[in-house]
Amino acid sequence: MKMGRLVRMAAGLLIIVSQTGCWDIKTIQDTNYLTAIGFDYQKGRYIVYGQMLDFASVAKQEGSKASQPPQIWVGREEGDTVNDAFNKLYKTTQQRVFWGHVSAYLFSSSALKQGIGKFTDGSVRYSETRFTQWIYSTDESIEAIFTIIPFFNVSPMSSILMNPTENYRQRSYIRPFRLYKVAALLREPGYTLMIPTLSIRDDVWTRNQKPDPKLEVNGVYAIGKHERVNWLSESQFTGDRWMERNTARSPLVIYKDNKPIHTLSINKPKARITLHKSDALVFDVHVKCKAVSVEVTENVPEDFLQKQAEKQIAEEIKMTFEQGRKRGVDVYQLEHALYKQDFKSWAKLTLNGTQPLEGYQLGDIQVEVQLRHSGMLKLKDKEPQY
Repeated sequence: MKMGRLVRMAAGLLIIVSQTGCWDIKTIQDTNYLTAIGFDYQKGRYIVYGQMLDFASVAKQEGSKASQPPQIWVGREEGDTVNDAFNKLYKTTQQRVFWGHVSAYLFSSSALKQGIGKFTDGSVRYSETRFTQWIYSTDESIEAIFTIIPFFNVSPMSSILMNPTENYRQRSYIRPFRLYKVAALLREPGYTLMIPTLSIRDDVWTRNQKPDPKLEVNGVYAIGKHERVNWLSESQFTGDRWMERNTARSPLVIYKDNKPIHTLSINKPKARITLHKSDALVFDVHVKCKAVSVEVTENVPEDFLQKQAEKQIAEEIKMTFEQGRKRGVDVYQLEHALYKQDFKSWAKLTLNGTQPLEGYQLGDIQVEVQLRHSGMLKLKDKEPQY
């Protein structure tokens, strides 16, 4: 009996001793964390930028605000391929680099012309990376974009580059895209992707009477399958917000005799594109949306307000379509609509997608605006009752 107990104790000690410890564990301070990647292409060379942050500044967001700006490091290397450039970047990173915290990819216009896939192929094959990065383009210096700091010295993880959703929900003009959505849409026949463009504004905000530069989305680069890369400014692209199903809240200033009289907040528009059967390729557009009155400078009848809003939305939709057509850009994905609604015609007119669709037109634009309420005040006071 005692012998059996001793055997069991010996076996237990042997199991305990044979257990391996975490000898190869890496602590936070032993690893460098990339938070954003930039891509450029110049003179046949692939150029990559890597942004790293001091994560102590990220942790401080939940406590007291930082008194000093967060520390940002930006590395730059170039190579014959993208992976070659990254391997050269490793030479100076001092420690192991972790890719799991990369939140944004930023492309120059030159890089976009080479194709997004050429730059992301190597990174998405790596097990530490995901498909959730935000995708942006820029005509500015990538290094300058990476060093812009948000308000109150918080981490750049709170900037539009890293976290655009809240800003877009409050003012929906140009939709941000994640990498997985970009990869899916670029595979769709006849689809033209609109990549948001970042720029730096130093003429809006000041800090202690000194310019305080901040990021803004000022337009889009249109990317199709036929090696066309064209840029539209936000003012030229403004009609797309009424066609975008992800639009949450977008302002519309109502004019009367070229004078602003009202401001509406248009919420969650729903657009439908229908192929109009005729000799030419004509697409009709029907948009339904809800509106909330947010500012009144002149009282007008509600029916006038509704009709004027519908008219202005229709004009913006048509204007953006014309701006795109001048540049050979299918801003409303009409070719993709043809592919889904009449595959035979699409296959014939585009030679099964080998050439872009041409000769299409925008037909009837119907807009229905439903005025929901006017906030805490009425649109027009009622006459006193005696």
